[in-house]
Amino acid sequence: MSISSIMYPAIHAKLNGMYAQKLKKVNFEELLKQNTITQAISLLKNLNQHFKTLENNPRRINIKILLDNIVIQDIQKIEHLLNHTEKEIFEKFISLYEIKCIKSVFRKLSSGSVINEQTSEVENWTSQLFKNLNGISKLKTYEEFLQFMKKTRYYEIFEKFSPNIHEINIFELENQLDKFYFENMMKTTQKHNSNLGDMIGKQIDLNNILWIYRIKENGNFSKEQIQNILIQVSYQLKKSEREKLIFANNETDFKEILQNTFYGRYILFNGRDDLEEQVNRYLYQQYRKRFKGNIFEISAVYAYLNMLELENNDIMNIVEGIRYHLNREEIRRKLLE
Repeated sequence: MSISSIMYPAIHAKLNGMYAQKLKKVNFEELLKQNTITQAISLLKNLNQHFKTLENNPRRINIKILLDNIVIQDIQKIEHLLNHTEKEIFEKFISLYEIKCIKSVFRKLSSGSVINEQTSEVENWTSQLFKNLNGISKLKTYEEFLQFMKKTRYYEIFEKFSPNIHEINIFELENQLDKFYFENMMKTTQKHNSNLGDMIGKQIDLNNILWIYRIKENGNFSKEQIQNILIQVSYQLKKSEREKLIFANNETDFKEILQNTFYGRYILFNGRDDLEEQVNRYLYQQYRKRFKGNIFEISAVYAYLNMLELENNDIMNIVEGIRYHLNREEIRRKLLE
């Protein structure tokens, strides 16, 4: 019997135990029925011990940090279960959160914002998990930021933009960071795991679809610029189909082209927000399927973390929707199930 045949079922049992402590579908339905933020938080406290530290009417950032802490604690638990090789793969998984920290600080610098909410969220991640980024949230100038980036794996990306960094298009920069992540992940999957490759490949396809739609909606990019922005990997979305989406004349053409792709049977959207929500629902179902089915490999770990992230987004959407008195059907449309 191989080591993985012994190791992964044990890891999967641990993941199942961790997942059993999270909110269930019925809990989300119950949360939707609450009329005030105080009632919603009271219910969350009764459902899960993690929420007991929240005030009765917490600020959004405090809820977000608490949900981040749940993810961080699970990441730390998972790390202890993996061998050296698996930890190397896992570190590439979670570098997405590292990239989010970098994006958040750069956005703050670009906007000239003095709001501390973004930095407190970053500080939470860097103090517990990404200690190589400790201090990044305190940077005040582009020059300090670039100097700080020199000690990270992302410096080459920022170096390309450094001559005109004050005038940078934030979307292009963030896009390059995302491309770096997904291209590295795809290289990893090609070496290690086809099921992991399936999830990453579909993420890449759907990110490219979303990026094309957003860029065309903005209308300030040439066809060549769009080509350069996209991740140059074709999985279920063929290269020829991707190019047709780029050259679509309007939203109607875009939808018709998309309907003739692999993803057409899953994604029928009406506007950008709806497209993003449907992409998340589709990926969530893929993660659930992999999590339940792949007990003998590390792809279950990747599926678990992505499921958790999306479910935490649902908690935020419901609580903030209740805070701002949104119609329940309007909130429900944003949810995974």
